Amino acid sequence: MSAAALPLDTSPPAAPARAFERDHAVDLIKGLACLLMVAAHAPIPGVTWLATDTLGAVLFFSSTGMNLWRLLARGRGDELRIAANASFLIFGGLAANYVQGTLGQADVFQSAGMAMLAMLILERLWPRRWTWLFPLPFLIHVLNQHFYWKVYDGGVSSWFLAPGLFPLLPWLSFYMLGAHLNRTASHRLRAAIGWGALAAAGLWGTGFGWSFHKFWMSPEYWLLGTAATALLLDGLRAALPWWRRRHPNRAPLAELRFWGANSLVFYILQSLVLRVLQIWLPNGWLLLAGGVAGTALLLRPGVGLQEWARERRPRPVLAGAALAAAGVLALEWSWLSGYYARSFVSFGLTIAFIAAYAAFKQLSARLPRRALAAAQ
Repeated sequence: MSAAALPLDTSPPAAPARAFERDHAVDLIKGLACLLMVAAHAPIPGVTWLATDTLGAVLFFSSTGMNLWRLLARGRGDELRIAANASFLIFGGLAANYVQGTLGQADVFQSAGMAMLAMLILERLWPRRWTWLFPLPFLIHVLNQHFYWKVYDGGVSSWFLAPGLFPLLPWLSFYMLGAHLNRTASHRLRAAIGWGALAAAGLWGTGFGWSFHKFWMSPEYWLLGTAATALLLDGLRAALPWWRRRHPNRAPLAELRFWGANSLVFYILQSLVLRVLQIWLPNGWLLLAGGVAGTALLLRPGVGLQEWARERRPRPVLAGAALAAAGVLALEWSWLSGYYARSFVSFGLTIAFIAAYAAFKQLSARLPRRALAAAQ
């Protein structure tokens, strides 16, 4: 039976998605990405490499691809729900863009939403082979670099091709890589991808030099990002069982895993914490340390807000979040004039987004899903 002919099951899911057992290796990778994200956003004089060379975005996006593959692998027919959540990230994430000053660009939320939609399409077209295509988005980007289909930043095209912030091409490559690495149970394959990419990066750097461009992605950046993702996941896959045998009653790096499991909330809050601290600490290592500690401290209340929204009826929560966002914009545009007042009040938009996204996922869980029995 073709995928298109599968019947739809309109009954509610057997269990909420959050009850699905988390993958500690993936959460650790995403938690590390959260830490590197703060480092990238906290300016430190003379240490510019923290902003561009730490591969935080690579790990963040690839671990998102790993999580998406786990959702698809359940075979519960959740494609419509995933597509709805991805669309909300694209458009609801404009709240974060407004605060960051990146309206009109594909920032983190737009990147994640578009990648999720693209992978759903690929899964539908080539269900058995699509993850093997993970180099293709980068190769299309390389062709753009040589044939100059797009050379200027800005506009709708910057959501799809570089130059831009996080356009679909080439960054989709890392989402697909994460899905591919999490799909395979083969240690040898993950190791081959990791060590092979590392060797290729060394050969490229030796022959052509090291430019290591992040946003106009250079080959050695992509190769090292691929190597880091594959080797880190493979290493954690080996280390975590060893840890459980040695320390059956202790969870490894629990705080870092908590960050990774709640990375969306972490991403929103780290911007607020850094902007507050920069009133007194414009840059430096103390700013970085304070940003990490402050975000970790606020993460619990942020997750609590998310849990509160999940336990309420979704429509009133969405309406309240929309009214709160409208009130923030009205206050900012009509009354506040100072930079700091406008800047900090604007974070009300992203706080509203935390509650709204949790409520929206409750609604999207009611969408029709493909019947498990038919899919089997």
